[in-house]
Amino acid sequence: MMNNQSKTSILSIAVLILFAAATRLFPHYPNFTAIGAMAIFGGAVIKDKKLAFLLPLGALFLSDVCLQLFGITQGFYSGQLFVYAAFVLITALATFIRKPGFANITLAAVWSGLIFFIISNVGVWIMSDGIIYPKTMSGLAACFAAALPFYKNEFFGNFLLNGIYGNMFFSALLFGAYFLVQRSRKSATAVA
Repeated sequence: MMNNQSKTSILSIAVLILFAAATRLFPHYPNFTAIGAMAIFGGAVIKDKKLAFLLPLGALFLSDVCLQLFGITQGFYSGQLFVYAAFVLITALATFIRKPGFANITLAAVWSGLIFFIISNVGVWIMSDGIIYPKTMSGLAACFAAALPFYKNEFFGNFLLNGIYGNMFFSALLFGAYFLVQRSRKSATAVA
């Protein structure tokens, strides 16, 4: 990946990110989505740091709007700020991935799943009225404990696995597709 990316390369990246965001509109297992993968992919492959944040964030926002328009979700809520904060942090950390190989992307899929779980549940705790989850460390612990049952009925049956495996699966799709696009562009340029 070059320091100065061509418009064609940026367009390819944008199409892949929009495709990943669109997958949220189709039926899927809980937490098995492309959200974390979009943040990792954008942060790792887009050299212009403004675009590295804007493209994935814009796609996330657009998919949220579509989810509302199609009646899949009820609208924006105060805790969603924490979802976006986790997304921005994941993107920021992904900008440090120098070589997006298998090991680095697998590790990113794991830490991004953990980051999302922690930040989104801290958001629930902060935004709660203080009665269910008191503003104490034990209240925060209770909030995390209450989040775990939401994960038991997931496809992989364990509390973070859908998010982590979803990040791995969609990261493999995004990075693999991008690699193939880049390779075909180089082949076409060599032939021309």
